[in-house]
Amino acid sequence: MRKWKLVMIAGVLILSCTGCGEQKKGGINVVESSNDIAEEKDDAAADLESKEDYGETAAFAEQIKAAMADRDMEALADLCSYPLAVEGEAVENRDSFMELDEGMIFSEERCAAIEAVDTSALEAAMAGVVMGENTPNIVFKAVDGTLGITGIN
Repeated sequence: MRKWKLVMIAGVLILSCTGCGEQKKGGINVVESSNDIAEEKDDAAADLESKEDYGETAAFAEQIKAAMADRDMEALADLCSYPLAVEGEAVENRDSFMELDEGMIFSEERCAAIEAVDTSALEAAMAGVVMGENTPNIVFKAVDGTLGITGIN
């Protein structure tokens, strides 16, 4: 009877420790739970909402509109948070962004979609602030406390 108790206790301890350990990804220890991810998303959303309260979101959107209207690749590159997604492809840094085809970035459809955006009516979503009703659009959000473009679709 005593052996069964020890086996049961050992089994319970083993099962209770399952999922408590660290995971390794590419040689890097990763300890992350769904609560941590949810907190990060909540923090990013709260940061973006605080920027909305201070009018920073509308002001940033106006900078994007101006860069798009002027077809100014340099100005747009300065507004990006790297890495970002452009047409579904990852762009790792400013130099890579500057090598992109300006005709693709400043397409007539995208320029028209961004021009039509009412910056005073923008609202944050999970992905960030989406400028444009559908695709094409531009998405931005707070990254490390600073607003930046994270997607050009």
